[in-house]
Amino acid sequence: MIHYPFPNKENSMQDLLNDYVYPKVEPDKVEEIFEDAWSVGLEAAQSFLQEHGDAPLRMQQFLREQGFRIQVKDMDYVLGNRRYFCEYFSRQKLIKIYSQSVQLWCRENGYDYDDGCNLILCHEYFHHLEWHELGMTSRRYQVPILKIGRIRLGKTGVPSLSEIAANAFAQECFANTWAKRNDTLK
Repeated sequence: MIHYPFPNKENSMQDLLNDYVYPKVEPDKVEEIFEDAWSVGLEAAQSFLQEHGDAPLRMQQFLREQGFRIQVKDMDYVLGNRRYFCEYFSRQKLIKIYSQSVQLWCRENGYDYDDGCNLILCHEYFHHLEWHELGMTSRRYQVPILKIGRIRLGKTGVPSLSEIAANAFAQECFANTWAKRNDTLK
């Protein structure tokens, strides 16, 4: 069975541990690079909320106002052993939402579809910020492409660091939205 947890800090560490380049990460650097990636997302969320967070976020509306095209595909998109909820295409300013995948995530985590989309779109918007403003979090720490004894050839980033930062961004934006919505319901 494919599990799809809420993207909190604990689950995000699992992303790093499952990264295909993780074996090349120096063991004494794991916590440091994880915390660095998490803080990138958290700081970006705080800046974003300061600028846009006056009311509960409605990310579909916000993204459309920013010129994004959003396509909703009525499918559960599973490739290999990985379920995809959404994809961001940076050059096209396009986001595809896989609605059946999102519905499964929502059911597993106890949220309605709109809340699930909000969280997932926050995650994808962070990737847009990486491409166009912040730089790629995955490149903040480099590992050798090939290591033979003491010889190290080439360098590559750690892809999961971008996912960790996007999770932190989404988590902070989502928590803020929930707090503001609950304040308006009082």
